Amino acid sequence: MTKAAITERLADLQSWRYGLDSQISRVREFLHTHEFLTQNIDAALREASMLVASERVTITFVGEISRGKSELINGLFFADLGRRLLPSGPGKSTRCVTELRFDRDVRTGLKLLPIETRERPERLKELLDEGSHWRVIFFDADNPDSTARALAALSETKRISLTDAVAWGLHGEGIAVPVVDSPTALVDVPRWRYAVVNFPHPLLDAGLVIIDTPGLAALSLEPELARERVPNADALVMVFDITQGVAKSDLAMWMGYLGNASSYRERAMGHATDESKQMRMVVLNKFDALEVPPHADPLETNRELLREIDRRLRTAADLLRIDPMRVIAVSARQGLLGKLANDNDQAVKSRLYQLERSLGVNLPRNRQASLTAAVLSTLSNSLDAAQAVLDNQRFDALDGLNRLSIVREKNQNLMLSVVAQAGARHDLLDAALKEVRATKSIHIRLSEELAAIVDVGAARYEADRTKAAITRSLLSANTVESVRKYFTLVSEKLAALELKIEEIRELFKAVGENMRDEFSLGKYEVHPFPTQRFHTELQKARVKSDTEFTKTSNLLVRRGGLLAEQFEELVVSRVMQIFTIASRESSTWMRGLYTSLETPLLELRDQTKQRVASIEQIKVA
Repeated sequence: MTKAAITERLADLQSWRYGLDSQISRVREFLHTHEFLTQNIDAALREASMLVASERVTITFVGEISRGKSELINGLFFADLGRRLLPSGPGKSTRCVTELRFDRDVRTGLKLLPIETRERPERLKELLDEGSHWRVIFFDADNPDSTARALAALSETKRISLTDAVAWGLHGEGIAVPVVDSPTALVDVPRWRYAVVNFPHPLLDAGLVIIDTPGLAALSLEPELARERVPNADALVMVFDITQGVAKSDLAMWMGYLGNASSYRERAMGHATDESKQMRMVVLNKFDALEVPPHADPLETNRELLREIDRRLRTAADLLRIDPMRVIAVSARQGLLGKLANDNDQAVKSRLYQLERSLGVNLPRNRQASLTAAVLSTLSNSLDAAQAVLDNQRFDALDGLNRLSIVREKNQNLMLSVVAQAGARHDLLDAALKEVRATKSIHIRLSEELAAIVDVGAARYEADRTKAAITRSLLSANTVESVRKYFTLVSEKLAALELKIEEIRELFKAVGENMRDEFSLGKYEVHPFPTQRFHTELQKARVKSDTEFTKTSNLLVRRGGLLAEQFEELVVSRVMQIFTIASRESSTWMRGLYTSLETPLLELRDQTKQRVASIEQIKVA
């Protein structure tokens, strides 16, 4: 099978790169020939050319250890070598983050960043750019044994003490492997922190960059990798073992780092990722290891296997809250072996072609589009600069002065009119602001009236009066009547609160709508102040009170102070909470009302001031 879709995508990248670079070269040559190529323009064109040349398509593979990521990469991209490129299989897992790319200016080889660099204070990006800490192993790409010996380093481990592992942050599960029967606390950890393979393969030469991660623990071990390299990749492929399904660690990593949802609410609502920035695929690998009950009819057994694969695929999609079309079941081992043996039937059964096609067709092009716009803007600015020089050579100073004099004469009256209009609008805005600020006294009075209704001290006083009355009551009927009067009083205050809020809303709504109509501002809305929750809490307290204070046994057993304490616990505590919340939130609400009136006018006035200043500058010019 061929990687037609991916090859076509990379061919588009090469064509895009060649087209832009040719445009830059032609513009530079034109400007140089006609002596318009200044030092600044030449530097800008060279920088644009470097950006185009360095553009790559990056695909990152993530997943727990032993999920078959390396085998999947071998099967997808390097089966045409006739062998495995990356070490894969039992005991050959890639133990460090590995980046596969090809730069023609760099000698074929393997760059390795030692794990000891975790002791250094520099960020990972700084270490990646710094060459002194790397170990380089050169190999012959045409010699399979030379290549295999060099890339075997990707699976190397190093035995260190548990103390050093903790100091380096390598003691997490999936990173450090305890040494069995060791007299001291020793663990095996990856020997290398990061690896870059520069390999001359047609896909890599065309601009493909592949990042293979050694399990999800690497993302938490290297926060920069999770925050920058993974999100900046063009495509993210997360690999699961279909026989194990989506584990808790897989789900936590997807939701926390890879799901592209900034909050729990967005993830719970299933908000889709922005596919224009990064393509995200989920691969359920090793479906060839699934076992289903055998049937007498082999075709029925095969259909049962397909149904089981489809069930697990949809289960994974539901858990990850993604479109099932973004989940593909494959057998990387079967696909690689089929390609190596030139067995087309086995390769088709592996379903690798589905993943190849999805990657090739859906790889985003947003960075190329933005870079194209930036390069074209640079070229346009360079040509505009040349045009400006040409214009200066074409027109002499006298002709320019004559033209300026004519334009000034024609536009003098117009500029005066514009200045007058801007000044009048500024004065109108000042008058409107004075009018709004005149409502400050009304706002203060209404705030005080609203605060008096929900005053916590007054509410406390009424509660204490009722408690005193219950304490003095010798008859149960008097107790029940005191409680009833208290609830009536609280209900009346809530009703008064609602009336006052409605009065305030109507007032500020009228002022806001008048301001909106006069200055063509956006729709003005008075934020609501919901009070139903207060009634709900009061009803809960009333129900609890009716249940306890109407019990004959309770009224007979408890008298005076005991009933007052029960009243405090069941009723007063809830009511005081209502008034505390109402007092705090009503104060905040009132402040927001005035701010929502004043802020738009202040912003509009500042804009008008800037416009007047700009017009004055034009007049001077």
